[in-house]
Amino acid sequence: MQTMKAVQLLAPRKTILAELPKPTVPADGLLMKTRCVSICSTDVSFFEGHLFPSEYPVVLGHEYLGEVVEIGSEFTGPGIEVGDRIVYWGQTDYDGFAEYRTLRPIFSGEIKTDVFEADRNFYDDRRAAAVKVPGELDDLQASFIEPTTGVLRSVLANAPRIGDRVLILGTGPIGIIAGSIIKKLLAPHSVVSVDANPHRNTHAEAHFSERAYFPDELIEEVQESTFDYVFDCLPTVNVADPAKDPRRVAMRKLKPRGRYVLYGASQEMQSFDTWLMLAKGINISASPFDVSSFPMHHTANVITAAMQMLVSGIVDGKRLLSTVHPFDDYDGLVKILENYRTTTGLKTVVDFRGDAW
Repeated sequence: MQTMKAVQLLAPRKTILAELPKPTVPADGLLMKTRCVSICSTDVSFFEGHLFPSEYPVVLGHEYLGEVVEIGSEFTGPGIEVGDRIVYWGQTDYDGFAEYRTLRPIFSGEIKTDVFEADRNFYDDRRAAAVKVPGELDDLQASFIEPTTGVLRSVLANAPRIGDRVLILGTGPIGIIAGSIIKKLLAPHSVVSVDANPHRNTHAEAHFSERAYFPDELIEEVQESTFDYVFDCLPTVNVADPAKDPRRVAMRKLKPRGRYVLYGASQEMQSFDTWLMLAKGINISASPFDVSSFPMHHTANVITAAMQMLVSGIVDGKRLLSTVHPFDDYDGLVKILENYRTTTGLKTVVDFRGDAW
């Protein structure tokens, strides 16, 4: 039996470097050898215990770039050959931090479904939206197609209006991507941001933000009812003073009937000010994971557009990249997961290519 190395999460904050069976190609899918996987806050949320799989152990990692090494006998995808590089969105949050993985892709223009009831109260698809990566996009940037797809799903379905005053809540990589797309494509009046991390504020101003506030600066310097639109990509937040909870602060800064778009995912309850929601008539929205509402073949169209965001430079993949970490350094990878919330950088890419590539 052929085996592969994979990083398994056994419980919150407990991982091992495991030797697992190498998967076999699905009849209607692809077997891919992993090239690069960028670390996502979702991975960190599972690692920290803010998100939970249906059962342990689980292999984390989903911002994935792989090379096709085998094609199933019943695969009908258009123009895919051994050696092509593929990025996907969907097909669970898992299985990227392994040397190989399988994929049952849906490409733009195809309609296929394999729907099941997931364990987190939504319907998912065992297939995944996918795109073939063109030669002009290098491996490291290509792994950012997946998070750009997630942002585009949310922004396109819940877009700001022309001339809106926009606040990006949290300027990790997702906030950088969202702010860049809104600023460059959607004709806002202005786009500003807030984050407690000074390094990320610097990154935000380099990419898109006209002013990157610290939380206290936003409270003190910006009038109530200033913004038309808030894009919330914060992780789980716990603050000692409820009045300074960044989500409640953002609601105070929203105009009556302002729009609050929730992106970040956590299974821990977060603070939303129900009185402000009622008093101002705040419109809270999100793009569903549920494929009965947002089918995977719709996301297949979005992932193609996301790739073009990176190819064109609307999303600056080169400046998003902060660190490249070799998969062979398992101890270093665990330290990255442990220290993710205090990092001074943006995206870390785990590089599987090694000397054999």
